[in-house]
Amino acid sequence: MIRNYIKVAFRSLMKNKAYAIINILGLSLGLMVALIVYLYVKHETSYDKHFEGSDRIYRIGLSASIFGQEIDNPASCSPMAHAFRTEFANVETATRINDISKSLLIYDETRLYFEDGVQVDSSFFKVFNYDFVYGNPATATTEDNAIVLSENAAKSLFGNEDPMGKIVNWDDRRDYIVRGVVKEPKGKSHFHFDYFLGFNDNSSQAWTSNNFYTYVKIREGVDRDDFYDGMVANFTKKVAAEVEQFLKITLEEFLATDGNSFQYFIQPLESIHLHSHYTDEIEQNGNIQYIYVFVAIALLVILIAGINFMNLSTARAGKRAKEVGMRKVFGATKKMLVLQFLIESVIQSFLALFIAFILVELFLPGFNNVMQTELSLFNSHFINTLLFAVLITFTYGIFAGSYPAFFLSNFQPITVLKGDLTKTKGGVLLRKALVVTQFSAATVLIIGMIIIFMQISYMQNKDLGFQGDQVLLAPIQTLKMSQNFETYKKEFLKNPGILSVSAANGIPGETHNNGTKQMVGREDFLFMHGMEVDPDYLATLDIELVKGKAFTKRAVTDSTIHLLLNETTVKSYNLKDPIGAKISIDLGDPIVYGTVIGVVKDFHYQGFNQEIKPLMLEYDPSDQTRWTAMMKISPENMNETISAIEELWNKFEPSHPFSYSFLDEDFAELYQQQKNFGSIFLFMTILAIIISAMGLYGLASYTAQQRTKEIGVRKVMGASVSQLMKMLTKDFIKLVMIANIFAWPVSFLLVKNWLSNFSYQIDLPFFPFVFATLLAVIIALSTVSYQAFNAANADPVRALKYE
Repeated sequence: MIRNYIKVAFRSLMKNKAYAIINILGLSLGLMVALIVYLYVKHETSYDKHFEGSDRIYRIGLSASIFGQEIDNPASCSPMAHAFRTEFANVETATRINDISKSLLIYDETRLYFEDGVQVDSSFFKVFNYDFVYGNPATATTEDNAIVLSENAAKSLFGNEDPMGKIVNWDDRRDYIVRGVVKEPKGKSHFHFDYFLGFNDNSSQAWTSNNFYTYVKIREGVDRDDFYDGMVANFTKKVAAEVEQFLKITLEEFLATDGNSFQYFIQPLESIHLHSHYTDEIEQNGNIQYIYVFVAIALLVILIAGINFMNLSTARAGKRAKEVGMRKVFGATKKMLVLQFLIESVIQSFLALFIAFILVELFLPGFNNVMQTELSLFNSHFINTLLFAVLITFTYGIFAGSYPAFFLSNFQPITVLKGDLTKTKGGVLLRKALVVTQFSAATVLIIGMIIIFMQISYMQNKDLGFQGDQVLLAPIQTLKMSQNFETYKKEFLKNPGILSVSAANGIPGETHNNGTKQMVGREDFLFMHGMEVDPDYLATLDIELVKGKAFTKRAVTDSTIHLLLNETTVKSYNLKDPIGAKISIDLGDPIVYGTVIGVVKDFHYQGFNQEIKPLMLEYDPSDQTRWTAMMKISPENMNETISAIEELWNKFEPSHPFSYSFLDEDFAELYQQQKNFGSIFLFMTILAIIISAMGLYGLASYTAQQRTKEIGVRKVMGASVSQLMKMLTKDFIKLVMIANIFAWPVSFLLVKNWLSNFSYQIDLPFFPFVFATLLAVIIALSTVSYQAFNAANADPVRALKYE
């Protein structure tokens, strides 16, 4: 019997090819989106779960408000990990790490740059279990001169040689002995390192200096809240002693001051990738918001495709009413009819799934390229993916076949055989409701797409307060180069293609030092970020001076420190006339002060999505150790200019090959994630529009077919083509307009919530809502008008003969 049902199902598909194609193709597009989103969610939620005991590993961070300035930092202090290991019975082990920027590794004549290095203590591989190709994880980093290499780094440096025991020089500064080689991690992680340097110096006991990332692994069965309470009680005592030492007030007095707060927080390792977005992250993480949005889009696209499926199925179901009646007359039971219709729908669904798998393979490379992922359909999780696909496809089939299966099978044969049930009030209202739902979902996506691209455009085009175009950045990696850079500047500037040269410890988009400052004559403290710069910093970045004087070059023997404050510092601390004020550089003993000589216009030194905070630019002529060179170059003959810079650089610093990037490109990477997200959102919105248009086309075709005889009569009675087209299209346009009434408030709430994630955002405009409505109407008109025009131009004689 099942075989007969399948045979009848395929006959029905061949008999109604146009509807079958629309149904299957629309559903395959919906399933494709669902599968890609499933793979993406699976990928993003898998981070750090491959580490043994990952559910018991936490990272410690600090959330504080210090004299009006907010601090949210995933880093912590140097002695914390050691305290965990020695003072907490409920801790299995703990480690601290300090990430290293792009550095040189040298072996014999091989000199290679590696982007990601890290200093680790002896407990790192006890917290994070890497698989070792060579070496012992228990002892690999117990020595301060030990280095552990990734497999790729070892291959690059040593080829097929055994690297164990060999000497590798790090950045022309220190020799390290290779004590291990680790395999690439089994899964994704929120950090990726090419090499690990042993670092077990526990001499620093500063609990208020947060320069390390601390990870703690608690014992099995330990309650997280109990662990946290004990940690806070222990560490608060340690912090209190330093607060009293440096600020000369007790911690209680500090916290009693309006706005001040100090609180540690713990982050589950498995949640860092999607939920942690602090300025000082080791790497740029993913975003749980994207997961929510992509899942919501997938559900909307699936809903739209499912509505197409159901709408056309219900429309065609009425045409098969007589078939139902005849089957009942010849003895078919309700159960048999239900099974017949459901099998037909499920077969169409699985045909769509087959096409969807092909589409996923075609579109996945593009998705990976945009989202910078490495998703694959046929991976180790393919069985889970297949089960998900089969489940959602089967659900689709049941959903789409439910109307004809359970509704028509209830009719009595005499009722069914009397006429066409597609004109029943219930059937018409259901189809209208489905069209409204479908276009509401599509309109929400259109509005969201426009708002996203307007926000991204705003981020790209907003005045950042500095000019990063044609500003070349090169890391200064030796003390000799740093101390002699003022002399080398003159040589670089002899090239007419180099407009300005500067050196600094701090460029826009990087992590900057911050701390508590004290101004002479004020009892309160100031908390601000700081950059150490030279006199050409403002000119190189085109930063505007709004008050006072800019830095001027002074002799190296001049130890007077000059300071420039940004506008936010002046406003935040109500500094009416800061020129001439003395502000501490640090709170050591003795306290070193600098003199404020001017105020610069606010610029986005932390990244566009970070609120501008108080900043102090410091120029100390006696301190020549600045580690980033900046060169403003002419846009003309850039390649020749860069080649000339490289030649000179390698002459001055032969130990480190010239390496560079451009400031505007580095800064743009801070919001590249949003651009990628916008591109995928656009793609899915277009798919949703296509699927909606396909469904409307099929429904319009069906409607025109249903009214064939009516159209013929109207033409004979003198109706014009335009009148007939208006008659056939107006109902659909009304439905689209009703859909927008529902879509607007939903869209407003969703985009308002999304925009709240940005410190600087567009004012929500009215234009996207109007444009989305117009676009929906145009799509509906374009789709329906074609069928209406054909029907209106049909021969009325044939129309009157139509049955």
